Amino acid sequence: MTPKLVLLAGGKGKRMGGDKPFAPYGQSTLIETTLARLRPQVREIVINAGAKTSPLVLPLSCLDAGLIFDDPAFEGLGPLSGVLSALEMARAAGDAMVITAPCDMPDLPDDMVARLLAAPPADVVYFKGARDYPLCALWRISVADPLRNALQQVEGGLAVMRFLATQNVRTIAVDDDAAFANINYPPLAPG
Repeated sequence: MTPKLVLLAGGKGKRMGGDKPFAPYGQSTLIETTLARLRPQVREIVINAGAKTSPLVLPLSCLDAGLIFDDPAFEGLGPLSGVLSALEMARAAGDAMVITAPCDMPDLPDDMVARLLAAPPADVVYFKGARDYPLCALWRISVADPLRNALQQVEGGLAVMRFLATQNVRTIAVDDDAAFANINYPPLAPG
């Protein structure tokens, strides 16, 4: 059975001027475009909205996907707090794994999930091209406790690659880095 996918949308989006998931992209928004790209690949998508008090909770709740929130002890510590929420949701549901993707990657490959599932087993499987794409990943539930412990040890956040260096990981080669481009800045105004 295909695991759930958690779309990470809990960041502050400072470089985008805030409200990053709802930034315009094409004829839609970043998050709606990313959802449309990923929906055919999985049985269920859940959105990590970050803090329960985020002003984006209401608009995110209108996107026909469940919402999960970060543990208040780890709010604002970066994307790994969202990954931990995803892992704990999957563990509570009796799932062995969960897949994550950021809400700001609207051009992800149509076979991203299939490629993650076909990779040789590891605690974490992610994509690597000219850059690492560690949030486009399959995470086994065995990572939940080490991740929680690592987040408890740091102040101000934990770098994703620093955490992954402590885990059993595999990477999948990327032949089109443009498919993994994340949108961090608003589009330039014409003229």
